[in-house]
Amino acid sequence: MRMRMVGALLIGLPLLAHAADAPEASAPVMSGDAIAAALKPAGPAAARSRGLSRRPDAAAAPGPQSINLNIPFEYNSSNLKPEASEQLKQLGRALASESLRSDRFLIAGHTDSKGNAQYNRQLSLKRAEAVRRFLVASGVEAGRLDTVGYGSEHPLLPEQPEAASNRRVEIQDLGAAH
Repeated sequence: MRMRMVGALLIGLPLLAHAADAPEASAPVMSGDAIAAALKPAGPAAARSRGLSRRPDAAAAPGPQSINLNIPFEYNSSNLKPEASEQLKQLGRALASESLRSDRFLIAGHTDSKGNAQYNRQLSLKRAEAVRRFLVASGVEAGRLDTVGYGSEHPLLPEQPEAASNRRVEIQDLGAAH
């Protein structure tokens, strides 16, 4: 009896070891319209008075617009999970939208702080490149997409460096393509 309990415990240990790596509840898919609105929000209109115009101060303008997306990958891999497809299709629709189709974008991969920093940078770059390949295969021009892997250097939750939400893909609008 005791041996069966030990055997059952040993069989279950691998499952427990990976429990911390299990993804949190899957995030809902963000629509292409919502992504486009986040990347290209309507800016303040220029004020006009009697033929004079006042434009917003360029120095006061916010930096590049970006959005973080939950793109699921296989554990410790740059292989996209099948459920990543719908979110990436919506991202492709956003990048093809009227407001974004002439812009360039940076696809930035991020990881949590678990593991080796150099490995995490390489993994995050490979994941960003996987997203780029998906978008290019879906019709987005390759010249509009750059990639970078930050690893765990820019956590979404700095006070929780190992949190699952730090594992993400960030899309940043770089402005008009030349």
